[in-house]
Amino acid sequence: MVSVFVSVDMEGLTGAVSPNQVLPGRHDYERFREVMVRETNAVIRGAFEAGAKRVLVNDSHDGMLNLKIEKLDERAELISGNHKPFSMMQGIDEGFECAIFLGYHSMASGEGVLSHTMTGFVSKAFLNGIPASEAVINATLAGHFGVPVALIAGDQHAVSELKEVYPYADGVVVKRAIERYSAQSRPIEEVEKELFAKTVGVLKRVHTLKPFKPTPPLRLVLELAQPSLVSRALYAPIANKLDTKTLEILGDDPLDVYMKFRAILLLASGARDPDYG
Repeated sequence: MVSVFVSVDMEGLTGAVSPNQVLPGRHDYERFREVMVRETNAVIRGAFEAGAKRVLVNDSHDGMLNLKIEKLDERAELISGNHKPFSMMQGIDEGFECAIFLGYHSMASGEGVLSHTMTGFVSKAFLNGIPASEAVINATLAGHFGVPVALIAGDQHAVSELKEVYPYADGVVVKRAIERYSAQSRPIEEVEKELFAKTVGVLKRVHTLKPFKPTPPLRLVLELAQPSLVSRALYAPIANKLDTKTLEILGDDPLDVYMKFRAILLLASGARDPDYG
């Protein structure tokens, strides 16, 4: 019997193509909260069908208050709320046999729907020279705790960006991006069935999976949208400036690199202006 960690984002859900569908207070947001819980419940059902003893779901989108606990499969636990040390991966250190990434999206500068990397002001990210999406960064943290990523669901780019560097993960392509704000989506009932079936399948072979562990030393390079963001990020001596808009984080410990990455995003966000970005 295995324990399963599920990180659920929103931009990668089937049918989601617009900020109006995934940002709290926008006119289609409540409708896509329903899609979010339906896809999550399909994974939970598949996990328990395969004999899981525990499923922990981490709400990983925006303010992380999207999943309604009263509509979530009652066999699963839920982490919600912001200001979590591990953000989208909160709880990954509790001892799991695998992780599942649901509703994930393409990286900043990627070709996918609603593409970005953690925040709107990261223009590009590279981990040891590899273009790094949220999935790649989160898989690295999971690997630090010995947890392989068994499954990722999102558009074709979100899935391929992880599988290109980590082929162990299975994928469910819920929609095909046309442009950043358009996609051809599959019927949600069909997506639910595949999420259920793929979850059952990956859990049956979970002990053959290997955690994602990039070879140290780790070098995470971030290009930010404005020089002022880099200047603010360097208020703490945790990174090196490469040029006016680029910095690097170096380290042998994936957890240390990840926490410095989180700190840089928080510091840089303080330099943003609501009118000028």
